[in-house]
Amino acid sequence: MKLFKSVAPDTRMPIAATLRSGQLLAAVAALVIAGAVLVAYQLLEIRQSLTDGARVQAAIVADSVTAPLMFGDREAAQEVLRAFRFATGLRAVGIYDRNGRRFAEFAYPDSRLPLALQAARAERDGGIVVSDTVRYRGEVVGHTVLHIGTDRLHGAILRYVGLLAVASLGAMLVFATLGRSTRARVAAAELKLDYMAHTDHVTQLPNRHATYGHLERQLAQAGAAGTQVALLLVDLDNFKIVNDTAGHAAGDELLQKVSAALAGAVRASDLVGRIGGDEFAIVVAPVPGRAAAVAIGDKVTQALRHPFAVAGGEFFATASVGVCLYPDDAATMSELVSSADTALYHAKQSGRNRLAEFVPEMTAATQRRAALERELRRAIGAGQLAVHYQPQFDCASEALVGVEALLRWRHPEHGPISPAEFIPIAEESGLIVQLGAWVLQRACAEVAGWERAGGPALTLAVNMSARQLREPGFIEDVMRALAGSGLPPGRLELELTESLLMEDVEGAVAFMQAVRATGVRLAIDDFGTGYSSLAYLQTFPINQLKVDRSFVQLLPERGETIIHAVLALARGFGLTVVAEGVEEPAQLEWLRRAGCDVVQGYLLGKPMAPEDFAERFLTVRTP
Repeated sequence: MKLFKSVAPDTRMPIAATLRSGQLLAAVAALVIAGAVLVAYQLLEIRQSLTDGARVQAAIVADSVTAPLMFGDREAAQEVLRAFRFATGLRAVGIYDRNGRRFAEFAYPDSRLPLALQAARAERDGGIVVSDTVRYRGEVVGHTVLHIGTDRLHGAILRYVGLLAVASLGAMLVFATLGRSTRARVAAAELKLDYMAHTDHVTQLPNRHATYGHLERQLAQAGAAGTQVALLLVDLDNFKIVNDTAGHAAGDELLQKVSAALAGAVRASDLVGRIGGDEFAIVVAPVPGRAAAVAIGDKVTQALRHPFAVAGGEFFATASVGVCLYPDDAATMSELVSSADTALYHAKQSGRNRLAEFVPEMTAATQRRAALERELRRAIGAGQLAVHYQPQFDCASEALVGVEALLRWRHPEHGPISPAEFIPIAEESGLIVQLGAWVLQRACAEVAGWERAGGPALTLAVNMSARQLREPGFIEDVMRALAGSGLPPGRLELELTESLLMEDVEGAVAFMQAVRATGVRLAIDDFGTGYSSLAYLQTFPINQLKVDRSFVQLLPERGETIIHAVLALARGFGLTVVAEGVEEPAQLEWLRRAGCDVVQGYLLGKPMAPEDFAERFLTVRTP
C-alpha cells in the first residue's frame, strides 16, 4: 500500500515559505522607512541647531560693532570680526551700515559676502546665512550677516547613517534568528494540519478527501494512458455489534486491525482509504482487467474471514465488497463511485460476507428500489396498503385459533409488490417503524371487531423488525393499539426472528421483559434458521416457537428428527409450537401425530383480505 505522502501531493502554497519571503520584505521595508524618517529628522535637528548657534553669534557681533559703526571706524570693526574667525563652521561674517552697504568683512577664501545687504541675506552654497540688526538706543545703525558652512552637518549625518546601518544590520540578524525559529514552527504546524486534513486519525489511512483525490488523479492518468482503474468499496458486516457490546475503544481497535489486513491484501501500488465509519475504499491502479480486480476483492474478503483479537475477546469483521471498473463500467468518477456503491448494496442484499461485481442491470434495480422507497412513503397515506390475515388452526382439531397479520401493497401501476421487495426497503429507510405502528393498530382493531361481531376470540400474531425493537416508543405504540381496539394483551403475540434477537442479546432480553410485563405474548419466528443456543432459549421470556417452513416442507420423508427435537425442546421449556408452511395433507397428518400445537399454511388457508377472511371463516362460526 502506498504511504500517505505519495497520495496527497503538495498542491498548496507553502505557508512557511510564504511567511519567510513576506517577513523579509516587511522587515526591509520597515527598516528603510524608519531609517529615512530618522535621517530626515536628524538632518532637521542638526540644521536647526546650527541656525540657532549662528543667530547667537550674529547677536554677539552686533553688540560688539555698535561703536565702530557709529564712528565709522572700519579698522576697529575689522578687528572685531577677525576675533570670530574661530567660530564653529564660520565661513564669512560682515557688517553693513544703515544704508545696506558693506562696512567690514571677514571671510575665508572659499566664501565671500556680497556688497549689498539684500543679496547677503540669501543662502549661499547650501550653507546657512543669518543676520541681526545693530541698534543704539533703539535706532538702527547697521546690520550683521553670518555665513555658516554645512560641513559639520554633512559629517554628522554621515555618522548617524553609519550608526543606523549598523543597528539595522544587528536588528536584521536578530530578526533572521527569530524568523528561522518561527518558520520552523509554522512549517511543522503546516505539516501537521496537512496530515490531519488528509488522514483518518483512527486507522492512519487516507481519509475520504484524500482517497477520492487520489482516485481522481488515477482516473486522469488512466484516461491519458488508456489503462484501467478498479474501485472496491468495502463495508464491514455488523460492525455496530462490536461498538454496542464491547465499546467504541474496541471498535477503533478492530478498525485498526481491519485496516492492516486490507493493506496486506492489496498490491504496493494500490491505495486503501477509510471513507466512512465502517466503510473503506480500495483504488486499484493500474489494473490489467476485471479478473485481476476481482482477484484482489477475493483476497480482501478472505483476509477478513478470520477472527480478530480485540479487547480481550475475538470478533469477526466479515465484509461486503462492491467492485467497479473504469472505463468499462463507468466513464466518470461520480459514475464509478455510484456504480461501486450499487455493487456493494447488492453484495449486502445477497447475504453479506461476499463480493459483487457491478453489472448494468444493477442500476435498474437500484433505480427501482429508490422509486419504490419514494412511492412507499406516498402509499402509506394513499390507501394502497392493506393488512391480510393467514389463519392458524389447532393441529389436533383443526379449529381456527388465530391469525397472522401480513402487510400487502398493491401499487396502482405495478400491481402487487412482494413483501420480500418492499419490507427490506422499509427497514433500511426507517419507514418500517411507521408501517409497524399502522399494522398494529389496524390488525388489533379488525380482530377485536370480529369478536364483537360474534366471531371467535382469535389470537393475533404480528411480525417485528429490528428497527422496531430499537425504537424507544414501540411499547407505547403497542399499548395504544390495544387500548384503542379493546383487544386483550394476552391475545396479541409479537414474533421476533432468531437473528434479530442475537444482534443484541442483552438489549433484546430487556425489551422482551418489558413487553411481557404488559401481558403481550412473544414468539420466536423461523426457529432453527438462526444460531441461538439452549442457554439463550432459557433466557428469553418467550411463549411460543414457530418452526420454519423449510423444515416442514421436508416432511414426511425427511426432517422428522429436527421437528421431533424442536417439539421436545418446546415441551421442556413449556412453550407451544406453530408449524408454518403446511401445504400437503401428509405434512399435516405427520404434525398431528407428532403433537404439534398449531399449524398454518396454504393447505388450510392462504393470506387473504379481511373481508374475504371474515366471509370464509367467521360467518359460519357466528352463533
